[in-house]
Amino acid sequence: MSGLFSIFNVANRGMSTQQRAINVTSHNIANANTAGYSRQRAAIETTRPFGMPSLNNTAEPGQMGTGSQVSVIERVRDSFLDYQVRNETSTYGEFAARDKFLSEVEGIFNEPSDTGISTLIGKFFDSWHVLAGNAQSSNARTIVIQQGAALADTLNHTSTQLNKLKENVQQTISNTVFEVNDILDQIGQLNQQIIGVKVAGQMPNDLMDRRDLLLDELSTKFNIKIDKKNFEGIDVEPSFPKGENGIDDAFIIKDSPNHKVKRLSYVDSVSEPELSGSTDKDGNALYNVKITYYKLGSKLSESNKVEMELKDLNAEDLKNLQDGRLIWTDSKGEKLDIDTSKETYGGLIFKAPGGELEGYRTVQTDINNYIDQIDKIAKALAFSVNTIVTGNTTPTDGEIAFFVNSEKGKSESEITAASITVNKKLIDDVMLLQAGFDKDAGPSDNTRALAVGQLRNLNMNIQKITTNLELSDGGKKYITSRSEMFSNSEPYENNYFKQDAVNKTIVIKPADKGMKIDNYFKDVIDRLGVQGGEAKRMVKNQETLLQSFTQTRESISGVSIDEEMANLIQYQHAYQANAKIISTVDELLDVVINGLRR
Repeated sequence: MSGLFSIFNVANRGMSTQQRAINVTSHNIANANTAGYSRQRAAIETTRPFGMPSLNNTAEPGQMGTGSQVSVIERVRDSFLDYQVRNETSTYGEFAARDKFLSEVEGIFNEPSDTGISTLIGKFFDSWHVLAGNAQSSNARTIVIQQGAALADTLNHTSTQLNKLKENVQQTISNTVFEVNDILDQIGQLNQQIIGVKVAGQMPNDLMDRRDLLLDELSTKFNIKIDKKNFEGIDVEPSFPKGENGIDDAFIIKDSPNHKVKRLSYVDSVSEPELSGSTDKDGNALYNVKITYYKLGSKLSESNKVEMELKDLNAEDLKNLQDGRLIWTDSKGEKLDIDTSKETYGGLIFKAPGGELEGYRTVQTDINNYIDQIDKIAKALAFSVNTIVTGNTTPTDGEIAFFVNSEKGKSESEITAASITVNKKLIDDVMLLQAGFDKDAGPSDNTRALAVGQLRNLNMNIQKITTNLELSDGGKKYITSRSEMFSNSEPYENNYFKQDAVNKTIVIKPADKGMKIDNYFKDVIDRLGVQGGEAKRMVKNQETLLQSFTQTRESISGVSIDEEMANLIQYQHAYQANAKIISTVDELLDVVINGLRR
């Protein structure tokens, strides 16, 4: 039966409820500027009413309420908005990484400029025309040699800078892997703490906020997929496109058993690939490589270095390994013991689904392509100029080639942008440079100088030059020497460079499907401009999109000081009203108890 004491208890519960709500409000205000904090809300509900009808209890008219209580302190959070933010954050991370390094590639090429490769190519061929107009001049020969040296030096410098940039990308990947594994360890620990608190019947809101903040940070590294489990636990794995995870059970966070998770390790070196002798189902060659990796990306100790062999990799897996530099390992960084009857060694290679790691992988592929393309320019210069200067389509002993390989023991066919240089014999004695058809030519004979100058406007098979002999596809043909450079058909044979020793003339026909050397380099720069522009545009678009999603999430989960102050006043008045009820009941009880004495 309800009475004054019952009313007293109802008011007491009311005070306790409002006090707890004020506590929550105070916690919200205190964390208004805390990164990742989600606004919390005290869910208030009625307590069990008094006077439930039963055999031993007479029901009064209606049920008498017994007050209120806080059923749960809940986070205000929209999981779908979290998904959108993380998905777009991953895309932003990928293109931000590309933008950062492609901007550096643009700085290395420095085009257009007065000192860029394009300008130097033009000056080099122009100097040959000057020599053709004054074939007996030593000064004209000196200019040709110096312009050739300037062009070679610029190619050397560009290649060196691109290779250094590639090393920077790899170091960034190494650092990122270490960060990723550290984040995963923190999320795993928080995941277990959250489950433990939830099992105990409490709501671990602050722990869940910290976990969500780390998940947001992880999503910048690569895209993730989150599965919710019992007691607020989660399972996390990379959000691979269907069928592309490579290995079974690719969980990086698991609620139970929490120790059976995968981690990433950084591949420091990859050996030259060797044919394994096997082929895939389409008949493509497979490769074996030896790798050295550091456990969990930590290079702090040599004890973390592990060597292993990966067998039967296809060309795509091999490229992902060389550019991405990541493999799957267990939670301690040890080798995974895979069943190769079900999975291939290629499954151990981690290809990031978006995020910074994918951006670093793709930009390293781009840098390799740019190195490859300037190597082709260097070889095209060496093959074509040397053929005309020496009059030989095949290098011979005793000839004085214009461009040579600066690396000891390596031949002209192995020239790269990093190793091309002008023959020191010509630098020491410029008169060894032959402008005429042969040594017996008169001082006005400019046959060879004029032919070299014409190369600038001739289509050559530059795009068909190979710079990666080990991975050349068996079905494709590549140019690897002077004689193949001067060709109009496959298989490549010398059929467009002709010399007439009797009439002392040189005839060069353009390659039908070739490119001018100027145009080839301009295409390289145009492609770089398009890639750099795309990265900048995507970064800008993603920033706008992310800002929109973040603002929407903040409007739901963020703390509004104005709203919290309004709630505080509301709870304060409710608390005072409950206190007033207690005061009133006290007076009524005083009347009942003390009034009976009188």
